[in-house]
Amino acid sequence: MPSLRAGQVVGLLAVPGWSVEILPKIGGEEDGAVRRALVHMLAVAWGVPVADCTAALLATQRKDLLETLVRLFADTLLAAVRRGLPHRYRLKEDVLPLLRGKLDMRRQLTGHAFRPDQFACSFDELSVDTPLNRVLKSAVTRLASATRSAENARRLAELSARFEFVGDSLDPMRERVGLDRTNTAFHRLHRLARLFLAGDWQSTATGDREGIALLFPMNDLFEEFVGRSMRVALAPRSVRLQDSGHYALTGEHGGLFALRPDIVVDNDIVIDTKWKELKPDEPTLGVAQADVYQMLAYGRAYQAKRLVLLYPWHNHLTTPGVCRSWRVKGSSMVLDIATVDIGNMDSVQTVLRRIVGNSG
Repeated sequence: MPSLRAGQVVGLLAVPGWSVEILPKIGGEEDGAVRRALVHMLAVAWGVPVADCTAALLATQRKDLLETLVRLFADTLLAAVRRGLPHRYRLKEDVLPLLRGKLDMRRQLTGHAFRPDQFACSFDELSVDTPLNRVLKSAVTRLASATRSAENARRLAELSARFEFVGDSLDPMRERVGLDRTNTAFHRLHRLARLFLAGDWQSTATGDREGIALLFPMNDLFEEFVGRSMRVALAPRSVRLQDSGHYALTGEHGGLFALRPDIVVDNDIVIDTKWKELKPDEPTLGVAQADVYQMLAYGRAYQAKRLVLLYPWHNHLTTPGVCRSWRVKGSSMVLDIATVDIGNMDSVQTVLRRIVGNSG
């Protein structure tokens, strides 16, 4: 009998008429609560305001992950484009009855030398047909073909109309998009659009029925969610994500084997997230030996005071927070094993502050 193994991913597989949701395991929570937690994590990881995420969840009548994500993207993009599409000046050449910009002497002499009423002009024109807008339009078109919600279809139709004067992209993932201060409001939307258009948002097919697959590696999502939540919870303290510049070894040509911990707080607390289930009945809690070795390398390179391995909480564990502390032999470093309950989003920042403590 054929079977489907999800592995360490969450998301959905959908074809017209049916869909399969792959939800994370959150101890003791029903599917509705798990779905809300997942959308909340995605919103935080994508940099979408939590208020927008909550509104999308409440507005989506059907308990459907796809429609909730489409609604979240459409509402956020509509709010931005209603204030105006981002635009750029681009060079345009045209033949006009009045001079505009600069006269192109080569074109004028070769094509219009005997037409004094025509000028071969070169000028800058403000245009919405930019790489950024083409990527956003491609995402809107893709989602419009996937949604089954009349309300989402209406929002996407409005978006399509607002992108009427934006060209179609043959390959939106290769568009040379420039993100700067002039289009700040669209930075996170560009990231969302690329995610919807990327390899993990793949075409699937059952016979002649086209479908989609939107899958997120849970390890990466948990890491991004915790990192961004910690930045908010600990502000204005120093919180660096995916820190670089330290190496496990040094050689004649410099550093070897680059180290990149998930989170570094105050320069001396190193935190790594693990989407794995702890086992409270085991002396090691089921912590992998390789993960401990990795943390020891971080501790040595950063001269850390504390090391923290952070896992998702489940209902066979004690209260979220630090559940076990081990002293690193031959040093003053402490390795803490901690958990955070993503099924209770209101508590996440409080627990993170408690885990890190007041040092710094």
